[in-house]
Amino acid sequence: MKPKGSRHTYAERMLMVQVAEEFTKKKKELGARRAAKELGVSIPSFYNYVAGTDLPRMEVLRKAHKVWRIQWKYIDTSQFVLTMKLDSPEQYPLPFLTAIQEKDVTVAKIERQGRNVLRVAFQIRFSA
Repeated sequence: MKPKGSRHTYAERMLMVQVAEEFTKKKKELGARRAAKELGVSIPSFYNYVAGTDLPRMEVLRKAHKVWRIQWKYIDTSQFVLTMKLDSPEQYPLPFLTAIQEKDVTVAKIERQGRNVLRVAFQIRFSA
């Protein structure tokens, strides 16, 4: 997680919207206490995910996929590839990406956007 007061990246915000929508459904279906317990998170953390103010760790996203069969839509992270030269995954502006396994990532779309620039959209699957 980023320090308090820091801004989330575009891709993080897109994932947070999806998490908020899906976790809100589960809150209505199961109640916040039970939903938080099933994910192995605290109730305040669960409420932060529902409110869209915090991004769950990769382990929580995987557990939501496994336990509740939530399918996360792809996250377009291409804007970062276009604007940054990355020498290692640790430099990537999305902290949860270091926990992603190679089998989880596929390229969804590639577009040329100029002579030396490609726009790449990744699909990140949260396998159980």
